[in-house]
Amino acid sequence: MKDLFALACRQLGRKKLRVFLIVLGIAIGVAAVIGVTSLGEGIRVQAVEQIKASHDLTTVAVSAGVEQGTGSVTLITDSKLKAIEAEKHVLFVAPFVKDAFVTQNNTYLAVTGVSPDYRRVQGHGLELAEGRWFDKGEGEGSNEVVLGYGVAKRLALVEGLEVGDEFAVKIRLYDEYGGGTGGEGQGQEGQGWGGHPKDKPAVFKIVGRLKSSADEHDNQVFVAIARAKELDEKEAYDGVFVKVDDPAFAGSVRARVEGLGLSAHSAQDVIDEVNRLMLAVTVVLGFFSGISLVVGALMVVNTMIISVYERTKEIGLSKALGASDSDILKMFLAECVIIGVLGGILGDLLGLCFAWLIDAVGKPFLVSALGGGGGAGGGGELGLGAGLQAGSITAVTPEILAVGFAFSLVLSVVSGLYPARRAARLNPLDALRQI
Repeated sequence: MKDLFALACRQLGRKKLRVFLIVLGIAIGVAAVIGVTSLGEGIRVQAVEQIKASHDLTTVAVSAGVEQGTGSVTLITDSKLKAIEAEKHVLFVAPFVKDAFVTQNNTYLAVTGVSPDYRRVQGHGLELAEGRWFDKGEGEGSNEVVLGYGVAKRLALVEGLEVGDEFAVKIRLYDEYGGGTGGEGQGQEGQGWGGHPKDKPAVFKIVGRLKSSADEHDNQVFVAIARAKELDEKEAYDGVFVKVDDPAFAGSVRARVEGLGLSAHSAQDVIDEVNRLMLAVTVVLGFFSGISLVVGALMVVNTMIISVYERTKEIGLSKALGASDSDILKMFLAECVIIGVLGGILGDLLGLCFAWLIDAVGKPFLVSALGGGGGAGGGGELGLGAGLQAGSITAVTPEILAVGFAFSLVLSVVSGLYPARRAARLNPLDALRQI
């Protein structure tokens, strides 16, 4: 084997310029694939890191399940909560209910009934700017509420309400037929505040105001979950946050929740979607950039066929001296292997340079297109533009370099198979006639 490759090196050394051009053609193709692939991988990594930074991977969001085909709905009941709590790796569950209320001046309020565990899950968005939580009034009948940043400003402007004030609200209830269930303050339909048979009045006392969280919490009013269920007369919950002890078990917990007939999703779903999207984009871009590899393969085929014609006499003499068809085949394939190895090494080096060039030149344009200069929220919900601004838009991994090298080697060998077989099948008598 050593002598075989030594002979192949001597043969390639006789046509240095031709070999260099072949190796360069293959290397450029490999570099293009590596550069494009590293760009897709870099954007994928940045997107995933942004998701991990802005989402809790240990939280699974659960909602009512809808059976496909029948359309039947599985509600989140207390029995379902107990079944979820009993699951292994579940730390706690945080149910919540949502309803729409209006004030006496018809100011719309999105009211969410929460428990202390809900605040543990959503703690980053529920920081108090003033007042306190309703920790001492969790039971039924408690009228204490905490206002989100946006709704607090709106109530202060429209209603003149501040922390410590009380105000009246009403909620519209419906029976199973879509009609009003009535409630406190029932009277003749259309008689105004508190007299509509579909409205149920209540009084809320503002005990706290939240800091701005720049999300949906800014426009919500929070009340004790027991009080919320008392007001809306619900037997089920609108949703549940399930906290697991390790992100690795979020998927298994989610599967068991779905086994109860409920719907569930987590931040891992978003990560999986980003991975699938970027894989598809990278494959498409890699396919088009790989066209240059086809050009390199054609150069190998052309060069090796020419080499067969140039070395017809040598092949005939080798066969006359006892060389077999497999010996000739191995000799030509050894040359292809050397070309592939050189092309792979040079391609990986050029690929690193290409990735660096993409990062240095293309990064400002990509960050600008994604809105990276717009602050933490730039680039949409994931803040991808800001993330790219802080990091690299390319990621060259050892796996990418290994694949690039393998492409070069395999492509060179496959491209040399036909010329090598042609040389091996050459009739020694026809070859010797040319001496």
